[in-house]
Amino acid sequence: MIQRIQTLYLAIALGLMTSLFFGIYATYTPFLILTAAVCALLVLTIFLFKARKIQIRLCIYTSLILLGLQIWIGAVYIKNTGDIPFPVTTVFPLVSIILIILALRAIGSDEALVQSYNRLRSKKGKK
Repeated sequence: MIQRIQTLYLAIALGLMTSLFFGIYATYTPFLILTAAVCALLVLTIFLFKARKIQIRLCIYTSLILLGLQIWIGAVYIKNTGDIPFPVTTVFPLVSIILIILALRAIGSDEALVQSYNRLRSKKGKK
């Protein structure tokens, strides 16, 4: 569902994480592997728009992985402050976490809306 707002949030987060492949941290292989895994999870989350409960779980898992990645990038940056300049891409995982949380809220509201429709349909059928 391209017209849903959560798809837009997830696509922007995917774009930010894809841009990490071209940043200064792209020379370190574990960052590349973790970034590729996050990108794959984001693509999977976008295409599982019909399975909202699975989509919610994937958003939570992706956020936790991104939090670990952000802490790791921060630790590497603090350790090598003189060697590595501060690029803007350093905070992209944090921005992606915020976007995924916004998508999570939108997915949750869609799920609540579907559940309310199901309750109304089940009440209507009982009469």
